Amino acid sequence: MWKTRLAALAVLTTTAGVGLAAPAYAAPLTNVSWSLSQPQPGTANVRYTWSFTTPSGGIIQSVTFTVPAATAGSSLTVPDVYGLTGGTAALSGTTVTYTVTAPAAVAAGTSILVSIDGFTNTTSTGPFTSTVTTVVGGTNTDTAVSGPVTISPSSTAVTVVVARSTAFSSDTTSFNMLMDPSVSALTDQTRAVNLTVATNAASGYVLNVKTSQPLTGTLHNTSQFTPVTGGMATGVATGAFSTGRFGYSLTASGVGAATSAPLTSGNYVGYTTGSGEDVVSATGPTNGDTVVITNRAKIDYSQRADNYTATVTYTVVPNY
Repeated sequence: MWKTRLAALAVLTTTAGVGLAAPAYAAPLTNVSWSLSQPQPGTANVRYTWSFTTPSGGIIQSVTFTVPAATAGSSLTVPDVYGLTGGTAALSGTTVTYTVTAPAAVAAGTSILVSIDGFTNTTSTGPFTSTVTTVVGGTNTDTAVSGPVTISPSSTAVTVVVARSTAFSSDTTSFNMLMDPSVSALTDQTRAVNLTVATNAASGYVLNVKTSQPLTGTLHNTSQFTPVTGGMATGVATGAFSTGRFGYSLTASGVGAATSAPLTSGNYVGYTTGSGEDVVSATGPTNGDTVVITNRAKIDYSQRADNYTATVTYTVVPNY
């Protein structure tokens, strides 16, 4: 008796960082802050850190920050930056300019942080603010003013650094389905893959899913399982799942939620190749989201006997 086998659907998991952040166009920056590692007047080797969120997308070439008069800094370095790619910093008068070495497109609504070492505080005392301005296409675009920072002999700087951290795991590295069209119980099978996500990214994360190929026979590469749909935009109900098809449904618990109506309705959808699809997203940190992806295959005698394989990759992208 020939037995049709669905073999070795390998699941690879990858956790990746996001390097996207936002420039802005004709809208104020939000969440603007400025802090000093040492707030005493005349102190040298001080780190200044700015953070802000931009309201729209584009390519930021540079960002300017104002500092108090008589602030010094002839050899500035940039120990930490996210939301923008790497660059250099220079002080001229009361303006610090962070210039991006290789400007790239950045996404709207993402936080940006720039830390710069090597400042000597002004000898003046009092509260000071900093004006932050993004530069796109050589033109000042969006600007906003930070809250006040006090430089005073009696000030004590308090800094609590929370490291960026994302944990992602899968309980399944591969699975096999043994299918037989002559045995009813072996003609329609499911396998669940349990994923967990924990991240302290302020703007949450997205979970991307893609496959290397449709399930394809190793003996006859023209033999395939057809994806049950062309992607997550269209789904089929459990009872409408056709033979010769392969697909998945998912449930998400925690902060994250499915990103399309078919998935939120519990329907089955097909895997896609290439860049895949973002199937779950969260808008804030989570101590532990659980995503259960239920893979399903269904056959009859028209499905050729073969070992069918593919590789599904799940990638979590945090948004700090």
